[in-house]
Order: sequence, then structure tokens, then C-alpha cells
Amino acid sequence: MDGLAKRHQIHGVQPVLPVPDLAAALDWFARVLGFSTDFVMGEPPDYARVRLGDRSWGDSVYIHLRRAEAPVTPCGEIRLHVGHDLDGLHAHALTQGAEVIEPPTDQPWGLREMMLRAPGGHEIILGAEIAPAPPAARPRAVLACFRPKPGRAEALLAVVREHVPTLQRLGLATMRASLVMRAADGTLVEAFEWASAEAIDAAHRHPEVLAMWQRFEDCCDYTSLAELAEARHPFAEFEVA
Repeated sequence: MDGLAKRHQIHGVQPVLPVPDLAAALDWFARVLGFSTDFVMGEPPDYARVRLGDRSWGDSVYIHLRRAEAPVTPCGEIRLHVGHDLDGLHAHALTQGAEVIEPPTDQPWGLREMMLRAPGGHEIILGAEIAPAPPAARPRAVLACFRPKPGRAEALLAVVREHVPTLQRLGLATMRASLVMRAADGTLVEAFEWASAEAIDAAHRHPEVLAMWQRFEDCCDYTSLAELAEARHPFAEFEVA
């Protein structure tokens, strides 16, 4: 069998992905992952190929895009290797509004991987060899304190309950469960874990997160643990909200 492969020199896998909107798919692959358009065919255009890389850091990647009528059936998964800074690529993808199915996670098979949903619902897994994480890429645990404005306690609790699940869906918070507590003066204390310092920075530029934080500002004032009577005791106790 090895002789057959060598004789015919079969190589260069190039997946063909059906997409409902060819122009939108070309734009997504360019903005999110840095692909360039190789060619576009049809009038109106109904077929194209995108390319990534010039072989200066590895073999080039080619993906074909074929316009198809909705609904499109996703074609399994595509795996791409990332040679440098997977977490930085994750932060960039978030700023471009890409849907992160799974944020960067260390896997037992020796790769740090993340999964994006591409146009057409296709899943793209990007993996990099695990290296010691720099401080900026490590999870950051925080305690956030929100004091409700008069008459806005229920509205505040509602947005707090959406807060961490939204961050997790966007790949900005780890999947560790959050804890929401209530102080005697009504202040809500939320304990959760950011995915990294880079994720915190990306959150400050993500439109969905900014809209959610505006809802916080409409119904609360930000405060600190030092302002809470409970924090003056060695063992601070709160009601679970």
C-alpha cells in the first residue's frame, strides 16, 4: 500500500463546505482566521476557494466553499494546527463576533484546543501543542459587587443571573460554576472565573458584553468588598441569592 501512495503521490486534502451565503463565508474566513480568497466562480458567484499560509510556516490550507440552499447540513469537523498563540487567536475571534463553541482548553492528548462555528454551522477545531501558559493567559478569579439602585433589586438579580452564562458562551469565562451572594444591605456579590486576563480585555471590546454591562449600570452601582459590613469579619457570611 505504501508503494501505491508513493507511485501516485496522492496528497493535499481540501474540504468542500456548503454555505448558505458565499460572500458572508468569504468574509468570515478572512476576518476570523486570516484566509485569503484564492478564486471565485459563477455568475452570480456560487463557488470559491480560500487559502491560508504561504508554506513559510507549514503546508498551506485550502478550503472550498459551495453555495447551497438553506438549511445546510454541517460536514463533521475540520481540524487546523496553530503554531503560535492559540489564546491570542481566540481573543481575536471574539472581537470579530465569531461563535466560540469551546474556548481554549488543555486536552489530555497533549493539545490545547478551541472550537469555532463557521458559516453553514461547520465546526472548526484549532489546536496547538500545550506550552506553559503565560500569566496573562491563566484564569482569573474575581469577586464583583453590585449595589442595586432604589427599586431595581429584581432587575439587577435578573441580569446577574445572565452574566456568567453569557461570558461562558462567548468563551470569556471558564466553565466553573459562579456563585451569587447577597449582603445585608442588598448588595449582590458574584464570584466567578475569567478565562484569562486576555479574555477580560476582549470583553471590554465585545458588543454583546458591553450591552449587558450597560444593563448593569442601569440598575446598580459598582462597589467593593471593603464597603460591606460582612467583609469586616474573619469569616464573611452572605445569603445565597
